[in-house]
Amino acid sequence: MRKVLLLNGSHKSGKSYTMIIAEQFASGLVEHDPETVIETVDLIQKNINACTGCHTCWTTTPGECVFQDDMTELFHQYEDADIVIWATPLYHYGISSAMKKFMERTQPALLPFIDNEGGGTYGHPFRNPEKMLTKKHVLISTCGFPSTKNNYEGVEEQFNNLFGKDKWEKIICVEGELLGIHQLDNLTGPYLDLVKIAGQEYGENLSITPKVREGLSKPFVETPTYLQTTNLSWGVDDTRMKDSDGGLIAWNYMKEVQAAFNPKVRPKMNAVLQIDFTDIKERYQFVIKDETCTLLRNDFARETATININLTTLERILEGKIDAAQSLLEKKYSVVGDMRLFNAFLDGLFGPVNLNPDKKKRLVPISFKNTPYWFFLALCPWIFCFLFADYSPLIGVVIPLMISGILCGIKRGTDLVYFERATLLTFSLLGLMVVTFGSDYQGNTFAIIGYFALALIWAISTLKTIPLTADYTHYFNGRNALKNVLFLRTNRLLCYVWSLVFLAQAGLTLWLNTTLLINFAAILPIILSIPTFVFSLWFLKWHPSEMAKPK
Repeated sequence: MRKVLLLNGSHKSGKSYTMIIAEQFASGLVEHDPETVIETVDLIQKNINACTGCHTCWTTTPGECVFQDDMTELFHQYEDADIVIWATPLYHYGISSAMKKFMERTQPALLPFIDNEGGGTYGHPFRNPEKMLTKKHVLISTCGFPSTKNNYEGVEEQFNNLFGKDKWEKIICVEGELLGIHQLDNLTGPYLDLVKIAGQEYGENLSITPKVREGLSKPFVETPTYLQTTNLSWGVDDTRMKDSDGGLIAWNYMKEVQAAFNPKVRPKMNAVLQIDFTDIKERYQFVIKDETCTLLRNDFARETATININLTTLERILEGKIDAAQSLLEKKYSVVGDMRLFNAFLDGLFGPVNLNPDKKKRLVPISFKNTPYWFFLALCPWIFCFLFADYSPLIGVVIPLMISGILCGIKRGTDLVYFERATLLTFSLLGLMVVTFGSDYQGNTFAIIGYFALALIWAISTLKTIPLTADYTHYFNGRNALKNVLFLRTNRLLCYVWSLVFLAQAGLTLWLNTTLLINFAAILPIILSIPTFVFSLWFLKWHPSEMAKPK
């Protein structure tokens, strides 16, 4: 069983960004070896006196400090630990004062004698070399700088002096303040995943591979962008740059939003998103081109979409405190223009936003099997039934059953959505009817039953969290479409329309059976679907745009 002592030197205790990284690293250690014991100590919560250099621990009470405080127990934990993780933010180019006090109070682990260590260097030997020489040390630190150069040299030399050059491991996170910005989870999340991998590697080899170490040394965003954002985030005026914000209230905040831009959400997108603040009467534009984002406060370009919103509402949306789509429906803000750009915004173009449908549902994977193209394949059994059931009930039901079975076999299991399951069940029941009572029914009977079944299937889907059409149309509306209440409401209304159309088709087929047009009873109802399909394409674009407009 391996003992790990995790020392939190941050004065922010549980809110420390450094500890976010340290805990990820520790979780990697435990994942590699579940028997690993992690002991976490918040040094700021402990009563630790500063070392006075009295050397009592070397002379009068060898190995024991004159102060009897919390350090007495902590020193024994330090001695017994196999791995010590020193988690400290960079404070004024050094370790924190809480960490410094702990570090100085480990002097009882040394003997007073001075040894020649070679190369013109000298040091104190360990009192218990069998414990101390096998102990491993990991420095985990964050800083607000975009680089370690001329910032961490003093810390690293101190660790070299204490534990030996290149005999300890380190994870130094530059631009660490970004760990606390929710909108940048798309950037910081992968970094934290890599930290966990580093913990797994260290648990296995007591070292981190060069590839992972290189990934952990990279900044989250480009240095110029970071400097602009972090310098503005303090909320104080830089007297060296008078009038840099032009007197605009939201300028500093919009620079932070710009820094959260994630081109991976919509690669190769070229668009202009305009933000009109209705409360402070300010306008900004994000010009997106070649996977870069430029913030404008004047000399505006022609906008692709405009969001009319007050500053507080935008802040709450990007902080994940309110549902962005629900707020749009409640007219807390409005959108005018290309809704595809707004869908990209909901997908996290400027950081993740909160989208919560009324009920939770596993998101359907976006693939060819969950697109409108696959939906047309799923309709094939029904079309075949309507066309051929009049001539041969057996062919008009059994072959659609076979087609439905093949399609369900291709998707299988959890990939199947509601419509495909309902189709297979319906034709299974119709097939049973054909085999049992087929000779007693006219061919159009099964087509009429099919229309009524479709109407019922689509009507029932309006009661589901994800209405039937949404299982397929979400492919063109972004990865978060199935969490978007506006998108779901649009598709729910569309399912109502199609349910009524199927009822009308069933009635039309019944009526044609009583007229001279009976020979057209198979084809005419299907033709009714064509204008409804055209209406659907229009409605899927029109309704979200209409709901997003101002009152």
